[in-house]
Amino acid sequence: MAESTPRKIGRRFKGDRRFVGGKIPARMADQVHQAAELEGLTITEMIESALAMRLQHVDLTKRDNQEVLPINMAS
Repeated sequence: MAESTPRKIGRRFKGDRRFVGGKIPARMADQVHQAAELEGLTITEMIESALAMRLQHVDLTKRDNQEVLPINMAS
């Protein structure tokens, strides 16, 4: 008789995550919710995808030697 393996419970690990939030117009928020549902994504996945596409077009080396401040995660 074969032994059964326990089922994994919970969500798949997606790596280190941080909260990034902001406000957008209500109509756009409604569109984001509708588009995510239509594509079978969570809101987080939808926003992550949009940001990833936008960040492909940003050259972070053009910051004019601005000082980089550490992020304080203790708050």
